[in-house]
Amino acid sequence: MRYIPLYVLIVLLSFVNAYAQEFYYIPNYRVEIKVLKDGSLDITETIQAQFTEPRHGLLVDKPLKYKVDTRTSGEWLDQLFPHELFIENIRVEQHNFEVQRMGTGIRIKIGDADKYVEGEQIYKIHYKIWNGLLHGNGKTELYWNLIGDHWNTDIRKLDFKIEIPKGINLTSSDYEIRTGTYGAREQAGVINYNNGVFEGYSTETLGNGKAMTVAIRMPEGIIQTYSKTSLWFYHFKYVLLPLMMLVSFFYAWWKHGRDTKLADMVAYMPPKDMDSALAGYAIDIRSDKRDALSLIPYFGSLGYLKIEHLKKKGFFEEDQITFIKLKPLPANAAPHQRMFFEGLFASRDRVTLESLKDSFYVTLQNTLQSIKDSVLNSDYFTRKSVSIYWTAIWSIILAAILNAVFCFFAGRFVFLGFTILLALVLILIAFILLKRSQKGDEEFKEIKGFKKFIKLAEKSKLEFLIKEDPSYFDKTLPYAIAFNCVDEWCDKFNGIQMQAPTWYSSNVPFYNSSGVWNMSNFSETMSSSLSEMRSVMSSQPSSSGSSSGGGGSFSGGGFGGGGGSSW
Repeated sequence: MRYIPLYVLIVLLSFVNAYAQEFYYIPNYRVEIKVLKDGSLDITETIQAQFTEPRHGLLVDKPLKYKVDTRTSGEWLDQLFPHELFIENIRVEQHNFEVQRMGTGIRIKIGDADKYVEGEQIYKIHYKIWNGLLHGNGKTELYWNLIGDHWNTDIRKLDFKIEIPKGINLTSSDYEIRTGTYGAREQAGVINYNNGVFEGYSTETLGNGKAMTVAIRMPEGIIQTYSKTSLWFYHFKYVLLPLMMLVSFFYAWWKHGRDTKLADMVAYMPPKDMDSALAGYAIDIRSDKRDALSLIPYFGSLGYLKIEHLKKKGFFEEDQITFIKLKPLPANAAPHQRMFFEGLFASRDRVTLESLKDSFYVTLQNTLQSIKDSVLNSDYFTRKSVSIYWTAIWSIILAAILNAVFCFFAGRFVFLGFTILLALVLILIAFILLKRSQKGDEEFKEIKGFKKFIKLAEKSKLEFLIKEDPSYFDKTLPYAIAFNCVDEWCDKFNGIQMQAPTWYSSNVPFYNSSGVWNMSNFSETMSSSLSEMRSVMSSQPSSSGSSSGGGGSFSGGGFGGGGGSSW
């Protein structure tokens, strides 16, 4: 059961400068460790530093995350996540200090920015470690780097004392010491054991890449194992809030958002009290550009505007689309209708589609929001479900921000991504919390019934409807556009004798030589127009910028260690 530090060659190198000439050395470094029965380690490090130049103090780095060698560990938590130590009660006697989080560990910055020290300085550091012991194969092991391999100066002598709980009897095969660079198996040190106390010292200079590691294997069951529940909670606590959001979300849906099951019906006409934009949003509770764009033929069918579509021949065929205002909207026009219509013409009577490029997108976005607001603020949904919907949206956003901040500062970037993704998903599907009112059920039946008719309509029925109302196609086309069924709807009118829409003109002939309406030509031209409108009206100006885009222990292989430098 052997562990190696996580990102040793990457993250820890960021803790200290490369082994440059330093302005201090360490004549003696003493480490005292008490292994307690509750599984914690009380550690005291006494560093005797000799400064040869004026410096502020020391930077002492402590890695806390380690990668498990999964060949010898069956612990799934350790295989999924770095083995993480928990450090607390950090203090430095008689010196000012601050603790900084650095990548996969911490830095203890000792000294004052406005004060220099020279000569001999003694730094006595105390801290407590949890989850610093390994458990497995019937053993509890202290596998500890007394000195890490990232000190950038000479440590001329190291001595240590390790106390284990009373009642543990060990033999010489239960402990060992290693020194040297990372992975080395040298034994330039002495370790003695007597009645639960280990004492020892180095026999060569350490630092500058040379570490000292001790391994002590004790019987399992005497020292308490760090709670797996605590570990599970530590690793997964950042998903608890998102999961609670998810559970609350579906509870609210089950309690207040489930719609009444409605019998299927077929409707020959779209709902009377809903224009095509509202119907397009209400059928799936999703904002789509085609909902707003369907207002153009809707206005055309009511005589408010006309579309002129000219295909210019040449080396490259060009489409020129012009909107012509015939009369203003009535005073009682819905807010989203007025927003779109006035944004389209803006005190003009003729507007080319090309002139709307990179500017009309604001009107389009505002119209889509107004369409959504109109449905939510109407009596299509119950007031309670709308209130729950908005409460859920803002709660999701707030919880996601708070959780994301916690994840970011804790370095839990996987859970940060999970939080953001879950929040986006919940916001996107939050519409399921909306419960239709009785009136909403009736309107939804009409909307759904008409969409069903678009898909199932027979020629004979359409001929009858056209005969009853020659403008039937004009009135229904906007809804087919909003339902994303425009090509399907137009195809069903092929071969039916009918008049051309008066609001749409083109130099493409819509009648054949016999004077029969050619729906195929109209459908193709109309689809081309809609595609061009969608592209141009939603276009935004581009922004400028740039982008850049085991068997046996070895030295440096245990927990603890780290490194340091002066500052």
